[in-house]
Amino acid sequence: MIFRPRPLSSGGIHLTYQCPNRCGHCIYASGPSRDEWMSEDDLIRIYSQIRKHGRFLTSIHLGGGEPFLRPDFLERAVRIAVETGVPLDYVETNAFWAWDEETAFRILSRLKEAGLNGLLVSASPFHLEFVPIGRVRTAVSVSRRLFEPDRTRVYTDHYFDQFRDLDPDRTVPLDEYVGAVGEDRAAAGFAGAYGLIPGGRAAVKLAGLYAHRPAREYFGETCEKELSSPHHIHIDPEGHYIAGLCSGLSLGDGRDLDALYAGIDLSRKPVLGRLVTGGVEALFEWAARESGYRENPIGYIAKCHLCLDIRRHLVDSGRGTEELAPHGFYAELD
Repeated sequence: MIFRPRPLSSGGIHLTYQCPNRCGHCIYASGPSRDEWMSEDDLIRIYSQIRKHGRFLTSIHLGGGEPFLRPDFLERAVRIAVETGVPLDYVETNAFWAWDEETAFRILSRLKEAGLNGLLVSASPFHLEFVPIGRVRTAVSVSRRLFEPDRTRVYTDHYFDQFRDLDPDRTVPLDEYVGAVGEDRAAAGFAGAYGLIPGGRAAVKLAGLYAHRPAREYFGETCEKELSSPHHIHIDPEGHYIAGLCSGLSLGDGRDLDALYAGIDLSRKPVLGRLVTGGVEALFEWAARESGYRENPIGYIAKCHLCLDIRRHLVDSGRGTEELAPHGFYAELD
């Protein structure tokens, strides 16, 4: 069977998986020990392919990891996007670099001069564990001075407002936050206000906050819709093309969208093929038969949690395939 993802309409380019934070929710398992960075040559190839295939492209953003770890490279990435006609919407950041207004103004001014016209700043209990809210406020304040009023976004405003009375220079351990607001309220906020994705590190670190269900409750539907969606795709530092938020599962080479959109031979993709045609049920049955996967008696908090658990088992048991990438993702989940 040949599987054809729909050409992207929006998405992001992960310049890196490196990040000064090691957040418990991170869907990409980013952190200080991840050293993957995209090369400039690959970035240029990706921009060119995006321009060629993004017929109805609405926006592209740059993120990570934390792209502000290398501001010179980030500036270059912005400049090349503008020069090649890629509709760059914003850059994502946790604002670790916004020590004071002078520093923040200098960094953001250079990016604006390069062609950036928007910023998305993270504000959540996950980020607060590593970045004091004062730095987030500084980044937001300076960004609002430099860019148009609607071009500075905070994800999320809910938590940005909730943290307004906190000590601007203090980080807050996640356990302390959960203890202060209560587990039920914290879990509801993570799922609702933040839109927590039950994959990546969240499925390992935060699953205890949510109800678990047996694997069979996630059977009965395929993942074709999610995996073929043109919306919010990502291309990572190694060039892996990631559908939506299905981290750790590479559809192919994002540097060669000509080949990817021509069609993927699912006979060569045992994990992807089963998810497309039979969903997690097919993947579960195959992994149990071929590699001894056993259902977790506690259960799973979502379909994505079950899928990740199976894929992690395959990697850990030496049955990982080229689809299960990048390798650093599976190594950094705990």
